[in-house]
Amino acid sequence: MMETRWKRLRFERGWSQRDVLRRLAVAARRQGVDLPAEESVKKALSRWENGHSRPTSFYYGLLAEVFDLSPDDGPVPVAGPRPGTVIAELAALRAEVARLAELVSHLAAVA
Repeated sequence: MMETRWKRLRFERGWSQRDVLRRLAVAARRQGVDLPAEESVKKALSRWENGHSRPTSFYYGLLAEVFDLSPDDGPVPVAGPRPGTVIAELAALRAEVARLAELVSHLAAVA
């Protein structure tokens, strides 16, 4: 399994996933937003750390604040399957479903 940026940044700071989750919630509150249920965000964090999906721009902004990243750092692409294969298409569909699920969770939290 490859080490992703998010996992590396967390390990460099000696933080647990719970530490990151708490910091994400604080960053969101500073923006006047409540995050979805902790379990939902924990699953998303695990997917980002394991390279199964990428944070949406909303979560990337929170992660950038939590990890004190410059906006110039920009999101780092996650290595994926070879383009044009069924696996690549499935991965793209899964990423889109995950993105939509995060959006629905976010909207439910602010509704």
